[in-house]
Amino acid sequence: MKQTLMPYYLSRAAFSIAFGLLFLATGSPWWGALLLGGLLLALFIWAPHSGRYAVHPEFGMTALRRDERTQVINDRAARNAFVVSMLLLGAIAVLAGASGAISLSLSVLRLVLLAGVLTYFASDLWLRKTQQ
Repeated sequence: MKQTLMPYYLSRAAFSIAFGLLFLATGSPWWGALLLGGLLLALFIWAPHSGRYAVHPEFGMTALRRDERTQVINDRAARNAFVVSMLLLGAIAVLAGASGAISLSLSVLRLVLLAGVLTYFASDLWLRKTQQ
């Protein structure tokens, strides 16, 4: 951890603790709230080193920003995920219509959502590695 990012880390630790307490207050087990708070804190610690953000320590608690490159990569990855999701949804609609199905299982739509999320992250990773 960099000393110059200490305000960012402290604010994110407070946010992680608050979110864990909220999770606990809504009826989750203590170990689930602790796990969620710890996972959030780990993600916040990793974020400045991930390459997804431009780091500006002079902004204190809001040290992570998106520059033009990261915004373009984010937009392209989101576009790719949208296209894959819509193509899958269209294919499912055509197949369901051809087979005479009146309704679809919710698990089929969950698979479409999962494919979109995986496409987003795979494309985001690929674009970050190939576009310097």
